[in-house]
Amino acid sequence: MAADTSQRADGSGSDGSARPTGRPSREAAEQIEATMLDAALATFIEAGFQGASMEAIARRAGVTKRTLYRRARTKSDLFVEVVERLAHQSGMPNLARVEAGPLEQRLQAAGEILLGWLLNPHAIALYRMIVAEAARQPGLALSVDGPFQRASTAIAAILAEDGARPAETVRLGADMFVRLVAGEALDRAAQGIEPAGVSDRTRARAMAAIAFFLAGWRSWPASAPPLP
Repeated sequence: MAADTSQRADGSGSDGSARPTGRPSREAAEQIEATMLDAALATFIEAGFQGASMEAIARRAGVTKRTLYRRARTKSDLFVEVVERLAHQSGMPNLARVEAGPLEQRLQAAGEILLGWLLNPHAIALYRMIVAEAARQPGLALSVDGPFQRASTAIAAILAEDGARPAETVRLGADMFVRLVAGEALDRAAQGIEPAGVSDRTRARAMAAIAFFLAGWRSWPASAPPLP
């Protein structure tokens, strides 16, 4: 019987044995990393966090478990990387690069970025998974809170340029902006009330939410004491 000489995506043999292929090029290494994260995303969405295993993810990616564990020490670490990568791919870092201009114009641009990120079909699927597993994995949502915190920080930087207010008030305003503009759209999409993606209706409601926010923000006294 002929020996199986097929290789995995990471260059190892189909039996998991190492192949003397040398160190992969930078491009090959980046492709292996992308393949692993793609496989992890698909597996988490299909099986849920509890049902997903590092073995299943490695198998789907065509790499050994050793290769996968070199990328992430635990399944939780891998999940965080999946969420961070999705936020990056969806344009979330652009929140920190919104062009200068009138406050309303800048917040509208920020709102578009938020919607594009949170209404991505994969983001919605992961959000549903986190909610479904909240009782068994109460720390799961907190572990992937980083992108939301950075989004709020970027909005706070925009608001801080609109007059002197206590830093605590600016941060609270930024948190409220994110929830007001994108929270409803995310919840409706996660519940299946609205389709994934940014529709004209979703965009119009987000722009209305920004107008509501600005009405309250501009009427809030600059000398008001900081809120908790």
